[in-house]
Amino acid sequence: MQSNKFLKKAHEIAQRDKIVFDTLMEFERDKRIRTKTRLNFTIDKNIAFKFKKYCREKGYNMSSKVEAAMKEMVAK
Repeated sequence: MQSNKFLKKAHEIAQRDKIVFDTLMEFERDKRIRTKTRLNFTIDKNIAFKFKKYCREKGYNMSSKVEAAMKEMVAK
């Protein structure tokens, strides 16, 4: 009976803190913790072209620039 309680509680925790649990499972498998995720966006071709050119000319990482803009937006 104790085993069932334990498994039920473990399942509840895994569902409640899914991101943390999945990260721990990934660490167990890969021996590293990833803090980044891949996203897919649909962006106007002209803007994408200009942004890519801008970042290349300035030596910027495109992902870092998008991440910085996102951080600024959600911090408000």
